[in-house]
Amino acid sequence: MWNMIGRVLDHEMKVSEFIGVLILIGIPYFVIGVIWTLTHTSHLSNVDSPLDTVISFLGSIVCWPVLTFSNVTMT
Repeated sequence: MWNMIGRVLDHEMKVSEFIGVLILIGIPYFVIGVIWTLTHTSHLSNVDSPLDTVISFLGSIVCWPVLTFSNVTMT
């Protein structure tokens, strides 16, 4: 078991491989965040400034995992 973990951790990756992994993880995270935010926009009606609305919308996309498990509104 420890030998297998050591082999995985010793694997060398190029920078382009790291970027590819981040993209493969980031695209589904972003898509799910956009879908979740578009279906949960009730907190945006209380925001007065257009800039605050944009920041709150983007914050909801980034923080969607936390917001699914709590009743926190980003206002």
